Amino acid sequence: MIRSFGGPWPALPLSASFRIDVEAPPPAAPADIEQEITHLWQQACATTPALFNGCVFSASCVTRTAIKGYWTEYRRVFAQMKNPALFSFLRLQPLAVVGLVHTPDGYVLGRRNPSSIYQGNFWQSPPAGSIEKRTNTQNVNLAEQILAEATEELGLNAKSLQVGQPLMAVRHPHTRVLDIGLVLETQLAFTKVEESWKQHANKEYDMLACVPAQDVTTWLGQNAILPTSQYLLQHDVKSRMPRTL
Repeated sequence: MIRSFGGPWPALPLSASFRIDVEAPPPAAPADIEQEITHLWQQACATTPALFNGCVFSASCVTRTAIKGYWTEYRRVFAQMKNPALFSFLRLQPLAVVGLVHTPDGYVLGRRNPSSIYQGNFWQSPPAGSIEKRTNTQNVNLAEQILAEATEELGLNAKSLQVGQPLMAVRHPHTRVLDIGLVLETQLAFTKVEESWKQHANKEYDMLACVPAQDVTTWLGQNAILPTSQYLLQHDVKSRMPRTL
């Protein structure tokens, strides 16, 4: 369970010593539940053949200092999203990373493509995406995960980005997705980031915008920005404000 504070999407600040521990997966679900998972997945694949049943990470226990969880099939997470009643049996809380890129010109926001399966048309701070098993190791490396998303969604590589410490865990109320939010620094001007996005990135976002720190409050009031990105923006702007005695 998350001990949380404020807002419709509960957010938990993470400690400087935060870690992710990998456990063995729980026993298989009852046969009728597995049949429902298979049915929903086959139905979705018939409509969207490009769907891929990868290996994603699900949390079983969340505190400020650690998340415990295990690797599971994406099709199980997908089925629970389609049929929330399955949560009573599966108890899946899939982990995702959400990064906020800070450039010398301001913060990078992207509008999610209207064709996105989840959260289309909303503004978000890229890079963002599910924590996936990208190598043979069982461990979860948040820096590797967010940098892989940055390459896919912005066309940026590790040489141009510095990854900060995980700051918060934010829960999506209906899907039980848990976002791990962190800030990335780049010395690239926003125009260079946008150029890289246009030339090398996938179609996750159909528009990018640069939001200077002084315009963040206005942006939050005028645009549909996903809560995790809102929290990251508010946190980072506040952290950069000069301290007075």
